[in-house]
Amino acid sequence: MFALKKSLTTLAGCRLRGTRSFLTEAYRCEDVWQERLECSLLKKVQPEVLYHKLSTTLEQGSKQISAVDLDVFANSLTENTYVEELEELTHKFRLSAQTGTLLPSTHHAVVRLLVATNSTNDLIRILKDRLNYGIFPDYYLCNLLMDRFIKENDVRNAAVIASNQMLQEELDNDITKAMGLYSCLKYITNPIEWEEAKIVTEETNDDDDDEVDRRVRVDFLRNPYFDDHFDLADGDHLVGKTMLAISKKIDSTILANSFKTLGLAYYNRWNDLSGHLKKLDGSVYLETIELAVTAIDKRAPENAEQLKDALAKLHIENKSLTEESKNFVNEAVSTNEEKEIQTQKAIYKEWESFRREELSRYLEHLNKLKRLQKVQQAKQDLKEKEQLLFFFDNEHKHDLVKEEKLKRMKKTVVKDKSHKDDLTYVPPEIRKPGFKRD
Repeated sequence: MFALKKSLTTLAGCRLRGTRSFLTEAYRCEDVWQERLECSLLKKVQPEVLYHKLSTTLEQGSKQISAVDLDVFANSLTENTYVEELEELTHKFRLSAQTGTLLPSTHHAVVRLLVATNSTNDLIRILKDRLNYGIFPDYYLCNLLMDRFIKENDVRNAAVIASNQMLQEELDNDITKAMGLYSCLKYITNPIEWEEAKIVTEETNDDDDDEVDRRVRVDFLRNPYFDDHFDLADGDHLVGKTMLAISKKIDSTILANSFKTLGLAYYNRWNDLSGHLKKLDGSVYLETIELAVTAIDKRAPENAEQLKDALAKLHIENKSLTEESKNFVNEAVSTNEEKEIQTQKAIYKEWESFRREELSRYLEHLNKLKRLQKVQQAKQDLKEKEQLLFFFDNEHKHDLVKEEKLKRMKKTVVKDKSHKDDLTYVPPEIRKPGFKRD
């Protein structure tokens, strides 16, 4: 146990030192990504003018903007000047009926802009709030983000990216799986608060006598149903379920055993963990038992002692789980990196031509709508002119129409049959002001 604690202490100290990047610089495909700005379409874009146009369209009650316009606006940005405006448009587009048409290049444009401008907090908030923003990074972006956060020793956000992939049930990419396991391991080895602390400011009013009505935004009342997936909010539960999900998709037996044990422990599935430990024939890597015991001590389940006894009986492979996880990532990167680089470059090239074609189709659609509106307006003008020119020729028709309207109006009038003319009727006496009856 002393050796395990010493190894964990050493690993925790490594967090203070710099960590090298797993992915090479070529994986970022920065040169191909920047080539999009050479397109004549994006060169003509003035972000301020385009934002004003899109926001005005929304304010006029249309509540819908084109996915192509949003994509052009997002891809034209290179600085943090319009980050808030991009977030606003993305949110409003998500709430519109056109949200299903969001282009894949828009996801990349939003994520890469926030990364380039070091807007990490905004990035994580937007990625977590999938319901209101609808930004879903693909495998390539997830790998980029995790690699960046690992390099910066931001293990929490690296684990957030991995857990988001688990929630979306997209864990088929080899590099994503390997980096996801490593990110989760780094997080449970160096645990920090999963959510940022919210700063609450209280406003004081000196005029106690003045009563002012104030509107306060409150959270939604949640349905008490808990789905044990998207409703997960505890960091340990999310990381544990992520490790458990990825452990089922890897071939290495010892690595799978180690992360399945940790996944069940941090996911707090104590009965499943007990059954897993009883059936486990293979070995687990170093640190596995110590980390699992830490999770048990933190939650203190009823069968805590039974679980600790079962963990103590496991056969330990005298290798570091951290080092083996790192080797697992390096192996996945060396095998798949070059192929993914070439694939992503081809995708960026396709998006450039697709954006031009899609914009041409959209402009053609707008022109068609304008032509139809002109035709409808011309028909209406001709109809009014015809009525004016042939008014006297069709006067009898107009009279018939009027008669029909009068007949319909008479039918709708309900007569009071109880009222009868009475010649002996005497109106009541109208009293003058100040008149008093005797």
